Amino acid sequence: MRDKKKGNGILICGAALSICLCVLAGSVILHLSETFIRSGIADMAGAVGIAAPERFGDVMHLYKSGDGLEGVGEEILGQYGYGRGVYSFAPAWFVAAAYAIPFGMLQIMLFSFGLYWRHKTKEAEKRTAALSGYLDRIMEGQYDTLMQHDTGSELEDSIYKAVVLLREEREQAQGAKKNLADNMADLSHQLKTPAASIGLTLSLLKKKAWDERDKDDSKNVILEDIGRMEGQVSRLQQLVGSMLTLSRLDAGVLELEEKEFDLEEMLVDAVQPFVRQMEEKGVCFGIQGADGISLSGDFGWCSEAFGNIIKNCVEHTPEGGDISIVCRDNPIYTEIVIQDSGRGFDGADLPRLFERFYRGAGSSKDSAGIGLALAKSIIEKENGTVTAENTETGGAGFYIKFYHCH
Repeated sequence: MRDKKKGNGILICGAALSICLCVLAGSVILHLSETFIRSGIADMAGAVGIAAPERFGDVMHLYKSGDGLEGVGEEILGQYGYGRGVYSFAPAWFVAAAYAIPFGMLQIMLFSFGLYWRHKTKEAEKRTAALSGYLDRIMEGQYDTLMQHDTGSELEDSIYKAVVLLREEREQAQGAKKNLADNMADLSHQLKTPAASIGLTLSLLKKKAWDERDKDDSKNVILEDIGRMEGQVSRLQQLVGSMLTLSRLDAGVLELEEKEFDLEEMLVDAVQPFVRQMEEKGVCFGIQGADGISLSGDFGWCSEAFGNIIKNCVEHTPEGGDISIVCRDNPIYTEIVIQDSGRGFDGADLPRLFERFYRGAGSSKDSAGIGLALAKSIIEKENGTVTAENTETGGAGFYIKFYHCH
């Protein structure tokens, strides 16, 4: 408000000064014009009075009548060398003043307008910078008050209303996410209890059937059925845990540690659950370049994310194939490349590979389509990125980058 009054004051002062100079210039030019006209007439009257005093009365009477004298007078002056283009009765300084005063008035008006324009430009730049900074703070989630003084700006009013609406929607969305996470947590705990109870019951039945298998051949069939049921219960427990983790990631309530850990140790921990399966398939596995590299983040959740990616590679690698992990480190990021010797990804699957519950063409029948989505969410939460593409040899390749600067 103060800047606006200052700009208006500059413009008003400039306009008032220009008007005053215009009135003053007009008054001075009028006064000087009357003075020079009267002086010229007096000189002409004096010359006539000295040259022909006996005719002076007739001359003055004729001058006062003023009928057709201008043309005759111009002709007489021209005969004696006093033409309009040769001689001027006004002195040079009077002519200069007649041009200088309007020119100076114009300069003052332009200068005042320039000051006003500069002030308005700076004011607009300040307001633009303030609004830009405010929008940056909004992007960072800082919904502070926009206007400390009401400037009457429709743009600021509109932005403030939009910010209030965004803040309310953000708070509602955060509340909804938190409620969803809480509900998923309650549901997962409720599901874990009967799943654990079913698992325990199956273990007891399996032990009983195992003890009596020699007495009844049908017990072997029962053991097979119990084994399949145990696999399904285990899959159900894993699915519930994955869905709970995803909901907590979405709600932003999953707490991740920010602690430095050894990359090679984390990769070894991630691959441990699949060592026996790789041995049974004769898969050759190796880690290169991870020695001496440290990352900052949550060891357990990073291991979980890499375990899901390695699990995908193990499932799609044929017997006698190989899986490799190559690590590279630079000042900007640490890159981990995981490749297998399988048949690679189908072209239609690549754009949707990390979507939740998406099952590609080569997915196993027990796959729920959560593992890669969960891995991507965790890696992004740890300030990283993950992409997938087919390698030059035809296998699948996962490219993970962890950026050092948060």
